[in-house]
Amino acid sequence: MQAESRTPLLGPGHEQEWARINAEEQAQLDASNLALTIPQRLEMGQKLSQDAVSMLVAGYRAGLVPERALWS
Repeated sequence: MQAESRTPLLGPGHEQEWARINAEEQAQLDASNLALTIPQRLEMGQKLSQDAVSMLVAGYRAGLVPERALWS
């Protein structure tokens, strides 16, 4: 057991621990999503859409996105 505590969590052999961590995070996300009202969900969706467009425009300005991506 001591050998496991000395290895980093990102190292091999910690799959069960990561599965537990991921399950806890998913449960928290599910609970917070269920707590949102419809207007809150719409507001969050609009904010995410605006953020996505902003990222696309920033990528275009940096020369990382072709111009046609903005008009498709």
